[in-house]
Amino acid sequence: MVFGSSFAQSELSLSDAISRALENNYDLKVIRNTEKVASVNNTWGNTGFLPTVTFSASANESYHLNDDEEYRDQTIMPNVSLNWVIFNGFSARISKARYEQLEEQSEGNTSVLVENTIQDVILAYNNCLLQRKLMEVYEEVAQLSEDRYSRSENSKAIGASTTYESLQAKTSWLEDQSNYLQQKVSYENAIRTLNYAMAESANETWSFSSEISIDTVDYNYSDLFDKMTSNNKTLRNQYVSQSLQANQVQQAKSSYYPSLSLSAGINNTDYLRDYSGSKANVESNYINPSIGLTLSWNIFNGGTNRRSVQIAKIEEESSQIETDQMLHSLENKLAQMYSTYNVNKAILELTKEQVAAAKLNMDMSKEKLDNGSINSFNYRDVQIAYTDAVISRLKAVYNLLESHTDLLSITGAIIDEYE
Repeated sequence: MVFGSSFAQSELSLSDAISRALENNYDLKVIRNTEKVASVNNTWGNTGFLPTVTFSASANESYHLNDDEEYRDQTIMPNVSLNWVIFNGFSARISKARYEQLEEQSEGNTSVLVENTIQDVILAYNNCLLQRKLMEVYEEVAQLSEDRYSRSENSKAIGASTTYESLQAKTSWLEDQSNYLQQKVSYENAIRTLNYAMAESANETWSFSSEISIDTVDYNYSDLFDKMTSNNKTLRNQYVSQSLQANQVQQAKSSYYPSLSLSAGINNTDYLRDYSGSKANVESNYINPSIGLTLSWNIFNGGTNRRSVQIAKIEEESSQIETDQMLHSLENKLAQMYSTYNVNKAILELTKEQVAAAKLNMDMSKEKLDNGSINSFNYRDVQIAYTDAVISRLKAVYNLLESHTDLLSITGAIIDEYE
């Protein structure tokens, strides 16, 4: 009896892989919670603009044990108070603008991570396709080498070939089989990398429904540069950081202004003296409303305000320098990516011709091997040349796809491309 078991593989397209990663990625879950915190903080109540109302109550009861007459005192005092900073040098408005910028920055950080996650999944998914194709190539080569070894063994048995030729064929077969097994491990590791990007189990297996391919696009560098300066999420985040530094300057300047606050309250005192003897009880009730305005102005504090403004301006200048540096760095990266993309596009065209020529050469060499015009060693060289050409072709497709993805990412178009 033979018992067999098979495990169904779930079909996985590139869009499915991206959706899984955006839903399950650990870093995205954390940064989305950070974004929620920034949204919760972005309220007027968190700026000190709104008044505060507090309620308090106290009760006291005491007993007086005298020789003349004993009595009990009871006092209940509820109190409601209101405090409102009416003006504090525009600090509340400046703080609200800062919280809005922090929320925008948090959303920008999420967008950057979403872009990076999409790019990682695209490359990981296509790397799986690449490693699978390479595994198939090595498997085919190993099969051809095994057939060649079998023929050489048969030829040796009838005296048509030597033991040396048979040993050479066996060595080639063992080498190709080893290459296939190593490539199989590379394919399995590529799947594990993809699973990690999607936050799936490391041992999850898939049936990949997409194919590794790329449509060549002729890009214009000026258009790419304009898109990068307007849409690059990292650069836009830096602009928000620069705005936050400008906000900090305004916050420091607000300390030069006076502060005006309003306080109001109402206090009720309910008093009871309860005599144990013949004396009449004493009761009283007092309601004390109050309202007041407080104006404070820090005329001199040893230059602390002036130093705060100076430091804020210096930090704003540093932020501007960082923005210029980032823009320069992105411009440099874009130029490199643009050049790499065009080179990879040209290499892809060359590999098409290379594979076609190598395939024709191998077919002709197979005929020559069958009719005895060339020996098995010559055919082995042709076979290796064809294998190398196919591998170069597959890697050229992946390299072009990778450089294309880099251009989409740096110009902020990767989300729209794979939405």
